Amino acid sequence: MRRWLKPILDTLFNQDLDIKDTKNRVVIHKLRHTFASQLAIAGTPILTIQKLMNHADIAQTMRYAKLAPDQGINAVKSLYQ
Repeated sequence: MRRWLKPILDTLFNQDLDIKDTKNRVVIHKLRHTFASQLAIAGTPILTIQKLMNHADIAQTMRYAKLAPDQGINAVKSLYQ
């Protein structure tokens, strides 16, 4: 899949970048990371994110948990509403 998507991403986003500019380069890994981050921010349960990302270990997924710090508070508040 990487071989297929790389030329498309390079054409759409990476044309004018220096080959060594890894900070601003759009690659599949960054898209996966953004996808998981947006899921966490939207309040998606961490186990659902793990399944969608196909992470073998929950520790890989836990890095996204910090993006939704209010989820615990919201869960407790929902008990009393």
